[in-house]
Amino acid sequence: MFRPIAGAALAIATAWSSAAFAQQTLTIAISGEIETLDPPFSQFQRSNEVNYNVLDQFFRYGWADTGKGYALADTAKVEGSAFESWTWSGDNKVLTLKMRKDAKFTASGKPVTADDVLYWVERARGTKAGTDWNVNTAHIENVKAIDASTVEITFSQASPWFFALFRDQSQAPIEAAVAKEHHTADDPWAAKWLSKNSPGSGEYSVAEWQPGVEMRLAANPSYWDGKAFFDNVVLKTVPSSANRALLLKNGEVDIARDLSNDEINLLRDAPGVKIVSVPTRNQMLFGFNTTQAPFDNAKVRQALAWAVPYDDIVAGLFAGAGHASKGPIPVEGQGHDSALWTVSTNIDKAKQLLAEAGHPNGFAFTLDIDDGNPTAQQIAVVLKDAFSKAGVDMTINVQPASVFAEGLGKLSHQAWMRDLLWYVDDAGYTGELFFKTKAVANWMGYSNPKLDETITKLGVAVDPAERKALAADYQKILIEDMPTIAIVDMPFEIAMRDNIEGYVQLPDNLLWYWPLKRAQ
Repeated sequence: MFRPIAGAALAIATAWSSAAFAQQTLTIAISGEIETLDPPFSQFQRSNEVNYNVLDQFFRYGWADTGKGYALADTAKVEGSAFESWTWSGDNKVLTLKMRKDAKFTASGKPVTADDVLYWVERARGTKAGTDWNVNTAHIENVKAIDASTVEITFSQASPWFFALFRDQSQAPIEAAVAKEHHTADDPWAAKWLSKNSPGSGEYSVAEWQPGVEMRLAANPSYWDGKAFFDNVVLKTVPSSANRALLLKNGEVDIARDLSNDEINLLRDAPGVKIVSVPTRNQMLFGFNTTQAPFDNAKVRQALAWAVPYDDIVAGLFAGAGHASKGPIPVEGQGHDSALWTVSTNIDKAKQLLAEAGHPNGFAFTLDIDDGNPTAQQIAVVLKDAFSKAGVDMTINVQPASVFAEGLGKLSHQAWMRDLLWYVDDAGYTGELFFKTKAVANWMGYSNPKLDETITKLGVAVDPAERKALAADYQKILIEDMPTIAIVDMPFEIAMRDNIEGYVQLPDNLLWYWPLKRAQ
């Protein structure tokens, strides 16, 4: 017979329950709202991170421990996730893939089938959003179901980036039958419903969501690779980076995201806190709207490049970690050639170029930045001072993430700054995404037919010597045109409690919750 627990016994039971919940809950302080759960429309780091953890991507990278307190994803080692195995035809134009037998959708428990993959492709093409770019960039000509667990993909030409593209956080099946229930005449692809709901098959599912407050993810007990250590992941919205740092220091959260370099440095010696620091190829980019004056003039863009104090930024803001950028390919990136980068910090040269461009007395402009990017904000302060020495007055305008992202898409920023994440160590891939005339993320309005041709060739070339020559052409064109300035190749640093283990560094800086554990 059930009897209510009373008095001291109730207090003890409640305390034990709270302690057990805390032990099995990973609490992460984030800078702002999760913008959307709909993969094709997610161009935001917070949304991408949630999607990476609630969806089961078609593929994933292998990883290995570095002995430095973290594991590192191996971009040369592709493993199956939603797909279990695959075989190529003799001419490498047809790929036959088998669905993972024990992959199931979290909510319904139904198996992931070939029809769900076909729906993903149909929806990618129908929405003509981010996932459609991946389909086109992979040169996919046709996708068909051979049977309930087998998919056949036909390519129009060689696809050197297929696996890299299809391990992206948005490349994952959703339950077609559930999504179709929410199709309407006004919303034929259920975009409104899917922005707030995720019928996926990943390691976690969205259990609760209080917009602007927190989101709770619950572990999928039937995940094919085993249940995650943490039963719950709580994403707590804390707009102030100083407050996120304080919550971590006090042990009230396990991980604090989006901290400034100053806050990271203050936490390095804090009791119970550790900083995981990983070298990356990711760059901070200063982007110009090349469709508007004065940045429609390449000499103006070049002038600001000569005014940037590259080495001072690395030394002062990154404590010497990372690299001063030397062009559009990261210093540690495949195909980088430092000899092609002839720019250095030289205010006199900057003034000379401004005069040649018709601005001998400088000019004024506005730089827009995402409010969830404190590193960009810190760098902007340094740049404002540096540019002023060349007679250029820069106003820093910090915007909410959603407003900033909308401005990128509409080319409404005069200039902007944000990080460029090198998901794939390949200039052609990044060029297809950012610098080609019709690239989905060409936020500069930039166009150069010669560069377009070079990027197209990189998309099919397999000979190493040819790829090296094409990468050199890519750098030369972008250094001359300067639609963006690469400021610094940044280390990735994340602050967490020292009892959190199992961190895996992914090339897109997304935090993967599944391998994380709490030391006992």
